[in-house]
Amino acid sequence: MKKATPHYLYWSIAMLKPYRIELIIFLLLELGGIFFSLSFVYWSKKAVDYAIHGGPNTVEHALIFTGVSIILGIIAQLISNWTNEKMRASMLIELQNGIMHRQLLATWQVIKRWHTGDIQVRIHSDCNEIVQMIGYSVWNFMLTSIKLLASFAFLWFLDPKLAILILAISPLVALSKLYFRRYRKLTQELKQADSEFGHVVQENLRFRMSIKALGLHPLRWQKLETVQDTIYHLKLKLLNFSTFSLTIMKTTVNAGFLFTFFWGVLQLQAHLISFGTLTAYLQLVSRIQGPVLQLIGFAPAFIRFRTAVERLQELEKEEVEKIDRFMVIPHPQSLVLENISFNYDDIKILNSFNAIFRKDEPTAIIGPSGRGKTTVIRIILSLLKINSGVAYILTKDEKIKLSPEHRINFGYVPQGDKLFSGTIRENLYSSDKHFTEQDISYALDTACAGFVYELPLGLETIIGESGYGLSEGQAQRIAIARALLRDCSFYLFDEVTSALDLQTAGILMDRLIQFGKDKILIFVTHDLNLTERCTQRIFIS
Repeated sequence: MKKATPHYLYWSIAMLKPYRIELIIFLLLELGGIFFSLSFVYWSKKAVDYAIHGGPNTVEHALIFTGVSIILGIIAQLISNWTNEKMRASMLIELQNGIMHRQLLATWQVIKRWHTGDIQVRIHSDCNEIVQMIGYSVWNFMLTSIKLLASFAFLWFLDPKLAILILAISPLVALSKLYFRRYRKLTQELKQADSEFGHVVQENLRFRMSIKALGLHPLRWQKLETVQDTIYHLKLKLLNFSTFSLTIMKTTVNAGFLFTFFWGVLQLQAHLISFGTLTAYLQLVSRIQGPVLQLIGFAPAFIRFRTAVERLQELEKEEVEKIDRFMVIPHPQSLVLENISFNYDDIKILNSFNAIFRKDEPTAIIGPSGRGKTTVIRIILSLLKINSGVAYILTKDEKIKLSPEHRINFGYVPQGDKLFSGTIRENLYSSDKHFTEQDISYALDTACAGFVYELPLGLETIIGESGYGLSEGQAQRIAIARALLRDCSFYLFDEVTSALDLQTAGILMDRLIQFGKDKILIFVTHDLNLTERCTQRIFIS
């Protein structure tokens, strides 16, 4: 554990580096707030003493300084809070974007190991914990320590014996090793349960239509309640533990305040202090024990921070694709898969697979389900790392080994979910390239998706998650139009006629093959009519 601390420190410093100016402003304002707070104690003491023993002019001056101290303290606090909130908002966006960016570049092997519900919890909850700690809590700990020392020094100046007694009975006992271990264990268990809850919620919402159709509602609801019950009991354990600890702390604080009050009254009765000094005692003791409680509260916050960092580091350690730049390949002649072998875990999918895909020769990849047809597409797109063999593109002049940098050369229509929530126009765009209305109309017509213009809002029609609001066949054809707009040298189609009637499928295939002249077209399909239209057929058994 100790060996990891420097890494946490380095990690935190790296995150704070772009926000040095905001952080310095925040700290200076907070230090000013501490000064004005103690100034208020000092001048309020003077005002009381002057009211009893001094003249009216001195009382007025003391009251003015007391009021000024309050006003300046409020102003400093407001500006510091605004500065800190703004800084943390920017930090949170940067941290979440960094994690999300890595997830978008994650390799296929990484993607299949992580559930999206778990990742969502980590991006939201854990990132918030981290930003709260390095953007505020750690500095608040430092400022609170300064406030505690300043208040203690002031109280020492007034009465050294009382200062020592108050410090002695402060609830420092709560900072025990047992407290840390117990709180850390409960926090880890709760975060794991939160991730599991994210799994269930994400799946229940995403597949809610299928859940209803298959009659799985009772089972899925039972699973949700089971996870919620686990979270509830873990939170109850944490609540009971925190309540017990807090009870000890507050009891000690109240005892300290009561002791100070008795001490001050007896000192006042013995004419050893003034009434103004008694009021200063009572204000300072709250400014000592309050910070002590805040410092103790830092311990669970730090534990949550450590746990959150560990969870994000698990994501950061995963492999991501390294794409320095996208490379357009001019005038490709063929795509070659040579002696390709690939395993999913310990299951062999492809063994010494060979294929050549040529320009002007549409190819159909056919075979039973689960034998590797879609795997071939993923290998071509460099989404999977092969165990052996090589995939490359031949041009007139060179042989280029395929990598993620070449993915820009491919138009791809996947099987399954193809569209995002938003307008149809937004779904047609797959890059920042500008398309004219003529470009869009041509792509939609080629994809047999002219029905879009018959919708009440046309291209501005809003569709829901996973294409809700459209039939599967309509979503399929819009996805094809999106791919065609890219105007690539290679096109990969995975079961693009599976949701179409025979007549529409036939028209679509004729148009795609016509569109694909001088291009390399690859179709993964079970459609025999489509297979017959292709020049080359590759069977995977």
